[in-house]
Amino acid sequence: MDCVERIESLTVEDFISKKKNKPRVFKTLNADKYTTTCGSYCEWDRNVELGPVHNSVPVPKEDEHIYSYYDALQYTLYETNYPETEDRTHTPRSDPPESGATIVVLSSPVECMAILLEGGRTCPGDMMLVMSTTWLTTEDSDRGKNLRTMYVHKAITFDRGGRTYLDVFSPPRRVSYFMDFFTRGITDGQRNDGEELEKDLDCPTSSSLNLVRRTDDKVLTRIQMAEAGVGYPDTLAFCYRVPYEYEAPEGAAIKVHKLNQKVGVENLVVDEVVCFLARLSDECERVVVKPSGVMWHGSQGVTFHNKEDTEGISRTVLDLLSQIEPQDCVLVEDFHAPPTGAGTEGLSFRLRVNVCRGLGDNPEATSYICGVGQKNSPINGDNTKPQSLETTMRQWGLENETENLKKTLKEGSETLLRRIIEHENRLDDEEKGNVGAQTDVIGIDYILSKRNGVYAPIGIEVNSHDCTINCQLYEFMNPDLAGLSVGPLIQTMCERSQRYAMSGKVVVVVGAGGSSKKFIWPAAKKENIRVVLVDCLPNHEIPDVARYLEYDFTDHTQDETHAKNIVQMLLKHGAELDGCCTFWEDCVPLAARICDMLDLDGIGLKGAMIAKKKSSTQNTLCDRTADIPHFPRTYLYAERCHHIENECDLENAEKSVEFPAIMKLEYGSSAVGVKLVHDMGEAKEHLSSLQEKLTCEEDHPGIGLGYGNSMLMMKYLEGTEHDIDVVLYNRKLVAAFVSDNGPTKKGFFTETAACMPSCLPKDKVGQIVTAAYQCCVEIGLVSGAFNVEMKMTPAGPKLIEINARMGGFYLRDWIKEIYGVDLLRCVFMTACGIKPLINKPKPRYQMMGVMCVPSVHAPIFKNSQTYDLIKNLHTMGHIRYNAIEDEIEDVDFETEEPMCNIAVHAGNVAQAKEKLLNFCTLFHLSTEEYDVNRFLGNFKENMI
Repeated sequence: MDCVERIESLTVEDFISKKKNKPRVFKTLNADKYTTTCGSYCEWDRNVELGPVHNSVPVPKEDEHIYSYYDALQYTLYETNYPETEDRTHTPRSDPPESGATIVVLSSPVECMAILLEGGRTCPGDMMLVMSTTWLTTEDSDRGKNLRTMYVHKAITFDRGGRTYLDVFSPPRRVSYFMDFFTRGITDGQRNDGEELEKDLDCPTSSSLNLVRRTDDKVLTRIQMAEAGVGYPDTLAFCYRVPYEYEAPEGAAIKVHKLNQKVGVENLVVDEVVCFLARLSDECERVVVKPSGVMWHGSQGVTFHNKEDTEGISRTVLDLLSQIEPQDCVLVEDFHAPPTGAGTEGLSFRLRVNVCRGLGDNPEATSYICGVGQKNSPINGDNTKPQSLETTMRQWGLENETENLKKTLKEGSETLLRRIIEHENRLDDEEKGNVGAQTDVIGIDYILSKRNGVYAPIGIEVNSHDCTINCQLYEFMNPDLAGLSVGPLIQTMCERSQRYAMSGKVVVVVGAGGSSKKFIWPAAKKENIRVVLVDCLPNHEIPDVARYLEYDFTDHTQDETHAKNIVQMLLKHGAELDGCCTFWEDCVPLAARICDMLDLDGIGLKGAMIAKKKSSTQNTLCDRTADIPHFPRTYLYAERCHHIENECDLENAEKSVEFPAIMKLEYGSSAVGVKLVHDMGEAKEHLSSLQEKLTCEEDHPGIGLGYGNSMLMMKYLEGTEHDIDVVLYNRKLVAAFVSDNGPTKKGFFTETAACMPSCLPKDKVGQIVTAAYQCCVEIGLVSGAFNVEMKMTPAGPKLIEINARMGGFYLRDWIKEIYGVDLLRCVFMTACGIKPLINKPKPRYQMMGVMCVPSVHAPIFKNSQTYDLIKNLHTMGHIRYNAIEDEIEDVDFETEEPMCNIAVHAGNVAQAKEKLLNFCTLFHLSTEEYDVNRFLGNFKENMI
């Protein structure tokens, strides 16, 4: 396929080029409507093999356009300063994906460059453009009857920095997410070979033929607009053979006629048009007639009419009815005149809002792009140039309206996608068209109109998953905004892919833990992760897991023997294991030993052993004094500690640790037994008291007494306290979430309050995240989710301790709620050797919570009416309630720990604080002894 054409007449530039012995080559390219993206030249190598991987596979007729697709890709890369695609087909890729994700977009690059490039940034090497159905195969699935699994043999993979590669995969990679653009509607009828391919897939898909029918149905989406409180034109619709019912809310200005035939409806059309026009307000002078359906886009068939032209309107409706297909509609709607301003006479603009389904199925409006055109002609993305909403409003002299308009657009557009999601959730798999189909992105077209003296956005239509091209054009013209429109979509693609990759994995969990860990088992089951639980529990406490193996490992001084015995049990039962982990502090070294013996990915035995012994953690880090060119020296985060077994050890410690000092259990958790001592007398008294009360695991289950009751002494650190929950994969930082803690109870160190996201200045957040990461990897932690406790002292972060397991209590819940990231899934994934794909998620809101302790709050929670009210407020989403134990028990004041956390969320720190204080006052949680206002005092923007 030679596209080289020599040009004989030379310009000055050509002459200079020839003098440099660099003959200039001009190339001409041909493409039809769907792939017209190339100019008068190409500066790339077209000598690439784009055919099927196997010669035995016939090349379909549709692939006659494949070199035009390739040219379109290279043309885009060339003019936007990305490197040319590198052909690596001579060296097939054989390694499995580190992330477990293989995201395939079947398309010409024209529609999806923003998706592909942002995917390359988020999941490098796992975002793939497939330009021929011959590059894909399907086989019978192992995940359900009549389902098919898709494999990709060849693709153009997208990497960081816009680098792309033409790759062949041997063995082929299992597709974990599929996005199909090779449909008749999207390609203007050029091809539809993707339609058959997407049927009955077992993997997640972006929309489906059936769902696209619904999102492109202007009648259905206007009903959803009415439900969402989004403005829309008064509408009369004639719908031909639509297989579902339209249920407009009461009072909606939408009238629908479902037709089973196109002939013999002339009188109905005329009568309904007359009645419709009579109902329109006096402000309406014109109407619009338009078709609706997957093939009717780009303003095709749209006409404008004077309201008095009843005959012309009816004739146009009947003409369109003769052309539409089953499941299409013809609409008559009132025309909303655009606002006028100086210099905008005769002009109007269309506004496109892109909305992505973000993490946790939360809709996120990402971009607001306008196109300016003639007032009396249809305006669409093909006949306008994209510009920002802010610029457009200034052009119309409406800059004072911008903030309110954007707020209205955001709220309405996100609510509309939420209604679409709710609608799809009520459909069965057959109605959806695919077991993994769901709408992950939409584009909503609005016009701005002024009615009754008020400016308001009027929703015109919803566009399906091929809606990102106009935002893509805007981002190419404004490179600093690259990926803005599709960021949440890419994260959802990654999350769904990784959920698919984890489905069916078998993971050993060592130790069930207490009541606060009960959420693990239903969450794992929902994700189809098969848990093999190892523990020794009463029958009534055994959770619903795939397999339960009974073993008593209470005495953790014998962990090496326990690990050997558990491994033998697992091998005896023939379990095919993908990973092993624990969520219970006492079981961290034991789970690490099992991983080591079975050669499974995990947190790392060395790191687990050092982290479990707090003095070893600090002292190991104190020895890390070498220069690091990219980070501060690690020893700066640590303080020397002294292991305490008896009074003799205390006296030795006194020589190097100044009073006041901190004493705490060497292997403890939940701050039980932590105390500030001011002199040797207090230190000896505390050692004696604690070792008398806490002798073994039964004295206080879950705080680490299975390893003994030895203690440590270290320097007391001034400053604010913070939790840093980090996710590591192969010693690389994947994500980190920082929360702030309020001042601890006087005399002890029981946690009192918390706030997330952190109120620290941005550079301090970076400082403390880096410190937490360095401390984790320098003691030998490898992969997993870890909870790091630090003080932000006047001189910077200092380590308190590292918990080599997922943060407990409320932390997983909060992080999932605020950022949409599930630490539980991250633990299971890293245990199975899969790197979580987390792309700097933005917080959705501010959370702030207070701890309740038995010594103060037990009477309140023992009141059934109060307790029920609190639980109901949690269920309704007004508060977050996280309990440590099911039952409220009286405990020793000196060793008590929080019994629950009650939190609120708001738009900012000040609002959250006010909301929480009001709640605490209402429920009498704040007392003179337990002053919540004081506990929340440090929580303010840019706290130091």
